[in-house]
Amino acid sequence: MTCCKECGSTLENVEVEAYERRQVFDIPPVNLIVTEHKSQIKTCPCCGKLNKAVFPESVKYPVQYGPNILASAIYCKNYQFVPYDRISELFEDIMGIKICPATIIRAERECFQNLEELKTLLERSY
Repeated sequence: MTCCKECGSTLENVEVEAYERRQVFDIPPVNLIVTEHKSQIKTCPCCGKLNKAVFPESVKYPVQYGPNILASAIYCKNYQFVPYDRISELFEDIMGIKICPATIIRAERECFQNLEELKTLLERSY
């Protein structure tokens, strides 16, 4: 601020008395992160055997969704009670991710199986 709004006098050398603050809270835009894994394929020069390197255990399919996307979908379904079709629509509208209800159901089943294993371990420890 360089001049008085009332009389137009200069305020350039006037000391600041105080600040009035205003804050805006927002979320950052969602950007999908794609991580590509490559498995080397080599043929043995001695025996002709085709050898393939293994992928990380969590990478089971040529294209799949990561744990954060799946956890978010499972949260929407099982905590917020959003129907599968609406979760698919939400993910496409908000994040540009096309996830079909069958993928959410499969992720949900895997999650339940993992929780069942944890439940069994906890029951045994008590």
